[in-house]
Amino acid sequence: MTQKPKKSVKNTQGNEMRALVVEDELLLNRELEEQLLEEHFTVDTALNFLRANGLIASELYDLVLLDLSLPGGDGLDLLNMIKHSHSNEDTAVIILTARGELEDRVQGLELGSDDYLSKPFAMPELRARIHAVLRRKFKIRDNVINTGRLSVHLDHLQVSFEGQPLEVTDTEYKLLRYLMLNKNKTITRIALAEHIWGNKIDDRFSLDFISSHMKNIRKKLTETGVPELIETVYGVGYRLNGYET
Repeated sequence: MTQKPKKSVKNTQGNEMRALVVEDELLLNRELEEQLLEEHFTVDTALNFLRANGLIASELYDLVLLDLSLPGGDGLDLLNMIKHSHSNEDTAVIILTARGELEDRVQGLELGSDDYLSKPFAMPELRARIHAVLRRKFKIRDNVINTGRLSVHLDHLQVSFEGQPLEVTDTEYKLLRYLMLNKNKTITRIALAEHIWGNKIDDRFSLDFISSHMKNIRKKLTETGVPELIETVYGVGYRLNGYET
């Protein structure tokens, strides 16, 4: 059976960034998922060690919110797995736990966690920590990515060239933002599709969809006077050839 693209419950607010919530408290799990959807992530969730372990082993994530006390295992073992995985070694991890002892915090940091937040915490603080972690991960000094005179804002849908806004759709913004975050790297069309919809995609539909929107992005950039930045790597995907201003 053909699977439809995974859609965010926030409708047009789905995003190319992927996150995993590992939290056994159901209500908090749902609240964290909702917060990440509002922050333009595609989100998977796990309520126990076994499901989290399976997702981490098979999927790629930009961010993991990780509880330490889980049914079936210890979150520190999942953190160790993430940081020793070739595919997920660059995943940002924020530990969320009621285990506030210094030893746990130190062990988590030594294993490679990017931040640590003790329960209970305020959601605005969590969002601030997420933004800070992702800025460090992508070596961004603020919430704007620049290449030449083209700018893409990270925290809201806005693209500009020489300070003038460009009109882009939600999907065009998502694709351009992901290419900008990974400038000078070749990104496959499958990777672009998965970062928008997760793993529940129909390959043929999704790849045609990506190609169509990339064509629209290039047309809009060219008409605005933006130099040719996006290169097609035939048979593979796309690369945004960026440079620092």
